[in-house]
Amino acid sequence: MNSKLCISISGGGALGIGPAWFLSKIEAELGTKFISENCCGFAGTSTGSIIAALLAEGYSAYDIFTLYKQFIPKIFTKYPWYKRILPTCPTYDNSELKKMLKKHLSSKCKFWTKQPTFVTSTFMNGESVEKVWDNCDEEEKWFAVLTSTAAPTYFDVIVDESGRSFCDGGMWSNSCPDILMAGMFNGGQRDIRILNLETGMDAPPARDKGNKTYAGWAKYIFKNWVARSSRSPSYVCKAVLGYNNFMDVMPVTREEFEMDDLKITDKVIKIWDMEFERNKDKIIEFVRG
Repeated sequence: MNSKLCISISGGGALGIGPAWFLSKIEAELGTKFISENCCGFAGTSTGSIIAALLAEGYSAYDIFTLYKQFIPKIFTKYPWYKRILPTCPTYDNSELKKMLKKHLSSKCKFWTKQPTFVTSTFMNGESVEKVWDNCDEEEKWFAVLTSTAAPTYFDVIVDESGRSFCDGGMWSNSCPDILMAGMFNGGQRDIRILNLETGMDAPPARDKGNKTYAGWAKYIFKNWVARSSRSPSYVCKAVLGYNNFMDVMPVTREEFEMDDLKITDKVIKIWDMEFERNKDKIIEFVRG
């Protein structure tokens, strides 16, 4: 390989099953664990951080896909109604997600050395909101990933023993190939190419217009700027790495999918499956280098 492959995966809740399936299709062509054994770096936000961290842990993409199928119904388990009537209570209890991460992610972030891994989170009460967990951190891997998945209104804010509060990394970096590129550059690895998977897909254009209330603006920003990945990180990566060293995968769909809608998982899998089959030769050539 002339340049080393890295993978970046954006956030999107239950929609993460699509990229997991897509990566498993690559492995079906190139061999089980091809990605976890041949990539030199990973980055992920929210649901993408789960996939990235598990790949760095040595799991195959199909193993991760299977985990998604098994755990999605458990992860999106609502709090009892009597708790949800409190205005500060999120919709879903993250205890099953926490158990799953603890089981499958061992050791501390500082051991992400062989394949540098970068997990975005939002540091709510720090000097800067931008937090990237990497091999400079003493924190447990499962904790880092749990903070990245703590989407406001969906899951609880994650608070550590010292009182530091974290929520979803998608609040400032839902699409994170630029974080991956910067992290690899900082580690001295510049000869890289990035496969970037946009979990939210190419959603229908926003139809909002005019002024809004505070609540209306909050909904607009979260729906159209946080949940839907910004394109600027890809623009930066293409300019720096060159178009031949960067590939965006963002299936086009005219439907809007909610990140906690468990009824659409089969449809999402089909969309990503079709995306792979349409572009298989180009994708395999890029991954192989």
